[in-house]
Amino acid sequence: MDRDGVFADFDDEKVYSTSRKYALDGSTKNFVVDFGKDSAQVAFDLQKIDFEILLKAERPKQRPIRWINIWGPDTQREEVAYIGRQYGFSPRLLAIMVTKPEREDTEGITSDRHGLRQRMRHRDDVEVGTASGNNGPPPLEHYDASHYSIVRQMVNYHAVDIGAKFLCIGANWMHQKRRKSESEDDDHRFEDEGQQRRLYSWLILCDDHTIISLHESQAQINNADDLKLVRANLFSVFSQVSKCHDPPNNPISMQTVRDALGSSDSWGIDGASNLFYYLFDDWRAVYCTVAVFQKKLRGLRKAILLTTSKSSAGPADADIIPNLHMLGGQIRQMQHVYEGYKNLIQRILEPTTKQASGYGDTTPTSPTINRFLQIRGRQGPPLARSAISRFERLGDRLVLLILSETKEFLAEKDALTSTYFNINAQKDSEATARLTRAAALLAKLSVLFLPVSLMTSYFSVNIEDLNGVYTTQDYWYAFAGIMSISFLFLFFLGKLLVDITELLDSWMKKASRGCRRFLGQRLPRNSKNA
Repeated sequence: MDRDGVFADFDDEKVYSTSRKYALDGSTKNFVVDFGKDSAQVAFDLQKIDFEILLKAERPKQRPIRWINIWGPDTQREEVAYIGRQYGFSPRLLAIMVTKPEREDTEGITSDRHGLRQRMRHRDDVEVGTASGNNGPPPLEHYDASHYSIVRQMVNYHAVDIGAKFLCIGANWMHQKRRKSESEDDDHRFEDEGQQRRLYSWLILCDDHTIISLHESQAQINNADDLKLVRANLFSVFSQVSKCHDPPNNPISMQTVRDALGSSDSWGIDGASNLFYYLFDDWRAVYCTVAVFQKKLRGLRKAILLTTSKSSAGPADADIIPNLHMLGGQIRQMQHVYEGYKNLIQRILEPTTKQASGYGDTTPTSPTINRFLQIRGRQGPPLARSAISRFERLGDRLVLLILSETKEFLAEKDALTSTYFNINAQKDSEATARLTRAAALLAKLSVLFLPVSLMTSYFSVNIEDLNGVYTTQDYWYAFAGIMSISFLFLFFLGKLLVDITELLDSWMKKASRGCRRFLGQRLPRNSKNA
């Protein structure tokens, strides 16, 4: 089998093996799978002429479901434009789909920071004749926001386009990043741990049981392992469309598109709706995100609790608050992404105009009410009941497990921040208490040695009448006596002095209040006499 746009039997072992290799090859442009319950065909790298023949030909009844997948629609403008015209895409939607992605790098940011630092260091030089004040503000640049610049800055950006023949959703899907080895990761940073890769994709459900998936160009992904992680969900769905696939080891990975098909009358709507759901439900990145946040919070919790056994904050402790701030930003960002997914599910589950007009048990008697019921639903193809149930369960899991978990993560992050500051405040209080005790001890020592110093000064004074009167033994006897008396005075009278001081303070307060009361009574009398 070659990548020449020619269909081959997808249930054949050789074709299946080759197709799996093509699906993980970065040079593959697109593929089309036509399948039913009993047969499936696949073709790779179709050109515009191939799509023209394919979409004009009548679809076999044994293969009513079609999946068109395109990688890098900006490199296949003619093919995307032809497919879009066939299903009635708006010119604006087509123009957005074929927009060329912007390269994501940080060189511009780094150079701008260096430039700012150099401008701050610049000083006026009179000899050269330059002055920073004469330069003036730089001219304003016109910022033309493109589609990919918006989706890169706003990760939770999503869009819903509905036409008479299609339902199109576009959003940033988050994918796992390959863990770098120790030799590759020389500069490991906390914010890079568990970081995910953003990739914008469109999923389109058409009225003829066709699913179209378009994905932002992945040309910047050079590593095969990274590309495999980005295409993990799509590759899983693609592999399980064939009957040659092996049962997955993890039951959660089972995506039974063909096995779940019932009667031949409902193959088209059931298969297309379930395929649409499985492409939407990329659960791997969602659950990995929760695990990463749990791991980071566990590590920060351990680091914060370890600070209680340290006398002062070390170099590692200085990163706790920045890491908590970064983690809080990451959690809030992913919370916005999951809220966007929740909104998409709600829009997908909106009843169509035909379904909305059938609500209620009685026929409306008023033409106005009848028209309202007919226009209250959305346009586009309806979903099968099985897919609706799956989307409802996905929405419940999203709210009860993911969004509630992110709220708990944010609450725990705030609690860890408060705990860290409380621990530091307690350590500061203990350090202040130690300093206070040390200062009190020094004050007591000064009081203890003050009489001794006075005595020593007395013995050192040269008085003629006292020459030869006192001996060294007399000095040491006096030293021991005065030291003992000073120690006993501090020991027994220290608390008494505190009580006396407090008593004097209370007397002074009472005296000041009495004076104010006395003066307050005298002043009105003098004013009356005057």
